[in-house]
Amino acid sequence: MVTTAFSGPPYIFVSTPACVQRCLSSGVLQAKSVHDYLSIIILDKADLIFTYGYEKNLKDLKTHIPKRCQCLLMAATSSDDVESLKKLYLHNPYILTLAEVGDGKDEIVPKNVQQFWIKCSYRDKLLYILAILKLDLVQKKFGIKSAVLNAELPVN
Repeated sequence: MVTTAFSGPPYIFVSTPACVQRCLSSGVLQAKSVHDYLSIIILDKADLIFTYGYEKNLKDLKTHIPKRCQCLLMAATSSDDVESLKKLYLHNPYILTLAEVGDGKDEIVPKNVQQFWIKCSYRDKLLYILAILKLDLVQKKFGIKSAVLNAELPVN
């Protein structure tokens, strides 16, 4: 377990709900920082998260989440647990369902999802990123900022 407190609010904090609770109780993460600075919370595997034993942690954690915070629930299936989380965390939900097109079960990326990539030299990558952003080629939808990933950064 982490025992050193953050010097300020983190930009990105990846954790299980139980670990967030431990960090809040031990002072590693300040409740005021969470309330003042948290802008997006992502709950992955929302259809399974209660099954993993995090129901109480998520209900307790909700008291620290500001109303202005955007919450994303990611789930492979719809279930009663997803509905419970939706009622607990979402204020004005928008549901995005990616239906499979054709025989999409064998595809890594469904036909209705687009992805693009550019192979370029190390020297030219910032120029490409600047051009893509300045020309508005990266769309922003549903208030979710699009991201340009740098392959030189570590995955974790």
